Amino acid sequence: MRRLKLNNKGAALITVLVITTFITILATTMLYVAATNFQQKQTDYQNKQSFYKAEKALDELKSILVKDVQTAYVEAYNKTTRNFLSKTAAEREAYFQDIFMDTLKKTWEKRVTDSGDLLGAVQSMMTGEYAAEAASFYKVSDYGVYENDTHTLQKFALRGVQVKYTEGNYTTFLYTDICLEPPVVDWSAESFSTSTDLVDREKIAFTDYVSYVNWRKADYDDSNDGVYDGIGIW
Repeated sequence: MRRLKLNNKGAALITVLVITTFITILATTMLYVAATNFQQKQTDYQNKQSFYKAEKALDELKSILVKDVQTAYVEAYNKTTRNFLSKTAAEREAYFQDIFMDTLKKTWEKRVTDSGDLLGAVQSMMTGEYAAEAASFYKVSDYGVYENDTHTLQKFALRGVQVKYTEGNYTTFLYTDICLEPPVVDWSAESFSTSTDLVDREKIAFTDYVSYVNWRKADYDDSNDGVYDGIGIW
């Protein structure tokens, strides 16, 4: 019995098996946690990349629209100055605004006619360095000149602009209206002078006159059957 009690054969094997099992469980747990963290980081990266790329497409369209504001401004400014003496300050302001809006309207009518539809017109503008983002636009509901309730102020708008971009397994949807407004000009006879206004025109921040309205983001297509329209530009 004494010899039987002192027999430790097999104890080392059991100890090794216990330690090995413990290390295996610990290693498996650490690998699982590391894999989960990596997957979360990948998802977060794809999420951010998807959003940034969708936002970049909108921002590039906005930068192109700034040129439209500049072109319409020059057209309206030149025509208003040529009729300066025949109009009052209020009439000059209204005339300037009308010419500005009419120029934008004609510009977009031609683009839509040449491209076949409004979405095609938007995508056709994004050539060269912007071409990669053109496919992100998949819906533009309407365009035109809109007035406030008192009919004292006008805005030209692209309404229901929809952008979709996919990065990996993650897709971002952006919805917005884009408004173009005429830059502010003081048409009073007391302050107006050709030399001063030419200097002021060079200082105009045209980017301030193109803005997003009703902007929103979604992680899925939450528009009705792919159709989104803003709630109004005012």
